Amino acid sequence: MASRNFIYINAKRNVNVFSLLQVSDSELHIQGICSQSNTLKTFRKDRIIEEFNSLDDALSRYETLDKSLYNHLVSASNKKPSLLEVCFTGFKKGDKERLIILAEENKLLVRSSVTQNLQFLCCGYNAGPTKVTAARMQGVIILNEDEFGLMLETGEIADA
Repeated sequence: MASRNFIYINAKRNVNVFSLLQVSDSELHIQGICSQSNTLKTFRKDRIIEEFNSLDDALSRYETLDKSLYNHLVSASNKKPSLLEVCFTGFKKGDKERLIILAEENKLLVRSSVTQNLQFLCCGYNAGPTKVTAARMQGVIILNEDEFGLMLETGEIADA
């Protein structure tokens, strides 16, 4: 199974090595199953410092990397999203209505299903695996409610 191996700087300016399986791409992000934690993780493409053919290559380069040289990748990329599409799934009716209002107040276009131009699928406790899988294979970024709130507040997608 092919993996994506890279060195990454997060919003807190922490530099680390990651290896992802089952990767899906959107214009601005990559998302996949982290081989270290076995969880779904999302990363901004503009914060990937360097990509490698193997995890071992990434780890070797990490040891010699001057991590302070990459702080500019964080400060230059903290912009709030605009004109983006979001869909909410797996929420109770009242929670979904609250999230829709929040999204519209922040100028996001709310869709009722996974559409061709959808960027984000915000999933509640009862999100169906078929919809989530279809969205991921289309390059849609999967968020939970807390990650969605952070994105609206800071423009950040939570990352490791």
